[in-house]
Amino acid sequence: MSLIALIEFSGYSLAAMFAILNPIGAIPTLISLTDGYSKREKLIAIRRSIFMAAGMIVGFVLVGEYIFEGLGISINDFKIAGGILLFKVAFDMLQGKTSNTKLTKEESQEGKQQEDVGIVPIGTPLLAGPGSITTAILLNAKANTISLKASFAIALIILFILSYVILYFSPIIASKIGRTGTTVISRIMGLLLASIAIELISTGIIALATGI
Repeated sequence: MSLIALIEFSGYSLAAMFAILNPIGAIPTLISLTDGYSKREKLIAIRRSIFMAAGMIVGFVLVGEYIFEGLGISINDFKIAGGILLFKVAFDMLQGKTSNTKLTKEESQEGKQQEDVGIVPIGTPLLAGPGSITTAILLNAKANTISLKASFAIALIILFILSYVILYFSPIIASKIGRTGTTVISRIMGLLLASIAIELISTGIIALATGI
């Protein structure tokens, strides 16, 4: 496989995962839940949120194939179901709100009472929720060669580093773009995610219809 194809797949994977993880959209929640934290406490919360998100996503990527086999689910079935879920998340993002598949009001309120908000609710389900996990599993399944899986792994590493940087500088980003800016960016991410969701649903339906 050519280097260009590997770079394209890595870029596609990074764009898809960044859109669903949406660390910029997580900034208001992070600032709210860490209000009153010292700089060190906030940094610890951010690190734990990234480690939690990375652990959840990578863990499900590694065991996703075995879960499918155990439940007798084909990847095409999962593409359709996952595409529908992603479209729901994307539709909520296009409306400028956090999808309840990522973070419910109850989880947000509970997070305010917890000492380690980096793990719950920021790490999961805000960053690594059902949509993020589903997208990662589908992209890993799409990477059907060792070189493509390596490209996907590189995309994940870049994603987590980029997410950490964004959350680390969240006060500066929030002051520059404000809540309106984060909403606009989330809507753009939602549009991208909706396109990916439609692709997953259509390819899944075509594959099932043709018996692939």
